[in-house]
Order: sequence, then structure tokens, then C-alpha cells
Amino acid sequence: MLRLTAPMFLAVLVLAACPADSNDTTTGASASSTGAASEGSEGSTSPTASGTTEAATSAPTTGTPTSTDATTGDATTGNATTGNATATTTDGTTTTDGTTTTGGGDAVCGDGMVGGAEACDDSNLETELSTSMKPPLAYDAKACIDDCSLVLSLCGNGKMDPGEQCDDGNPDSHDDCTTSCTINTKDYGSPCKRMCQQNCDTDVSSGTFTGCDNMEVPAGAVAVCYVSTKFMIAPRWFPEGMCATTAQTCQGLACPPEVGDYNALKTCPAGSALVDRTTNKVVTVKTKVCQQTCDSDSDCRWNAYDTIWAKPGQYRCAVTPDSGGVKICADAQN
Repeated sequence: MLRLTAPMFLAVLVLAACPADSNDTTTGASASSTGAASEGSEGSTSPTASGTTEAATSAPTTGTPTSTDATTGDATTGNATTGNATATTTDGTTTTDGTTTTGGGDAVCGDGMVGGAEACDDSNLETELSTSMKPPLAYDAKACIDDCSLVLSLCGNGKMDPGEQCDDGNPDSHDDCTTSCTINTKDYGSPCKRMCQQNCDTDVSSGTFTGCDNMEVPAGAVAVCYVSTKFMIAPRWFPEGMCATTAQTCQGLACPPEVGDYNALKTCPAGSALVDRTTNKVVTVKTKVCQQTCDSDSDCRWNAYDTIWAKPGQYRCAVTPDSGGVKICADAQN
């Protein structure tokens, strides 16, 4: 039988109180403010961003097909009425070879037809995972982000393509432009690096970190950099690190360290949401976290690479069990 030492027992309690997408949440309420997405977890090692994408092919065609009244097998204009080729009009959705193209009317993301402001449409509302396990991360040429605003394979080619906030073509997310082609604001949800020597898995506020310079810390909270960890009792996935603020209190014997002032943390800055959760495991741990909010996966670092786990991360914009109905950027592996 495995016997838990005191440090391991404390670690279980703290990690059980990690925010966002844990399935251990027993209660939770969230109040959101305006802005984009985030979440956090403790770790003992500082991940270094190394993920990037490579351009496989050009973006899907978004132009309007040629208008005709009718066609012969090889005609593209005119009033011919003979022939058996399929006619293509300005509001049609098929060409002579039967492939789908830009459709008329309002664009509907996920219908397989590129239209309106869509950059792509691969017939689903999901952001596909990378087909590779090491950087530069590769994607199928047709792979599209969840809201059809960005072609995944074009991010990282060094030039601005539709849906991208920036593209510097390098594998470093800690500079001005992340490998997910989002601007690094050094605010909530931004990549960060944590340097920690002791109590790293049991005290989220231990050590020092960089990358969260512009994050406003509300009254009662403490700024933290959540990172991935392979701690055997409570592993976590936060590729490239994630900036957040938190406060934690505990009731019972052998409690983990207090962090910030739990009762004083009542609201979060714009661009973040207040996640409040209580976990009961021998002792009662109450944790509040201000985390970045989001509208779609394009707001999150969907292309982040996790150097601790040596594989692509899975940051996505989603409502998690403890986010109170608010969308936040969370790694689905947690």
C-alpha cells in the first residue's frame, strides 16, 4: 500500500483545488467581465514555448464562381443550351467537377461552404489537433479553427493571413507574437515562465515568474504563473505557462498554505472571470481564480506546445465544470 508523506498529502489538497476544468469541483459560481480567456494550475518546472505551425498549402478559395446562364462541357460564358455539364451561377454551390465552393446568402460556419467573412470551412465546429508530436506543429491543409476565421496550417508561415492577430514565423510564444498567431499581451491567459526550487507543487505562489507584466491584480488576489507538472498525484497541463490571479483558504488539519485573501477577492478585472470553487477532501479548500475569458478558440493559444509532456497542448475556449457558464481558455487534458 502506498503511504503518503506529509508533503505529498499537502500537494493532494492544493492540486485538488486547481481552477478551471477539474472534475473534482463540488461547488462553483462565476461572475464574468468583458474580454478574452484563461485558467491555471501549479507545477514545478518552467515550460519553454516551442510550438509553431507550418504552412501546408494555400488557404481555401473564398472567391465567387463565374456566372453563366448555361454551359457546354467546356464553355464558361454564353447562352448555349446544349451539353450536360453542371451550370454554376453566382448563388450556386457546385462547379462542373462537383466540388463545393463559396455559397450565396449568409455564411454558416460548419456547413462545408466558405462564404462571407469565413477564411475556411471544414464542415465542423472544432479546432483539429496537430498531426505531429513535436514542433513545428503540422495541420491538415483544410483544418479550420472552430469559428471558421483561421486556417490552422497557415499560422506560423511568417505572414499575416485571415484571422491572425500576428505571425512572426518563429517558435517562441514568449515574445510579442505567440505560436498561435495571437498578440502576447502579457495579461490574463498569456504565456509565462516560472522559476521554482521548493514547494512548487504544494504552493502555487512559490518561486518567481516572468511574462505577466500587464496583468492587473485585484484586491485580495496574488499573481501566479500556472505551469504543467508531472507530479504523480495530480498531473497538470498548462503548455507555455498561463498567467492568472488567485486566493485560497483552508479549514482543517494539515492545510496547504493560505494564498492571498480569499474573502477580499470579490471581482476580477476586465478580460477575466471570477471562478469560485470549494473542494472537500479531508479538509475544506476554497479557491478563487481570475481567469481569461474567450469567445472562440482563436482567442486561446490553440497551437501551444507542452515541453513538459513533449506533445501539443489543447487550449480551447469552453465552459468548464467550475467556470459557472462562462467560456474560458482551458486545456482539455486537465
